[in-house]
Amino acid sequence: MGKYASWSDLEKNVPTAYTEGATPDAYKRGMNGIAPPGMKVKEGRVAHYGDGVEGKGDVMVSGYKRAMFD
Repeated sequence: MGKYASWSDLEKNVPTAYTEGATPDAYKRGMNGIAPPGMKVKEGRVAHYGDGVEGKGDVMVSGYKRAMFD
């Protein structure tokens, strides 16, 4: 979160960046990167992850605000 100059900049840009970057393919690459030897992430989990990202950028920003500030 350190790359934003102000709260308004973070609030405006994070939801878009999160939605664009949090793709099922990115999730699959990340999970397969940490998977135990000989295992891979279940395709059903990958598909479900994609469904769960829609509209979550604003939720993430509000959660960050609650967690970090009074």
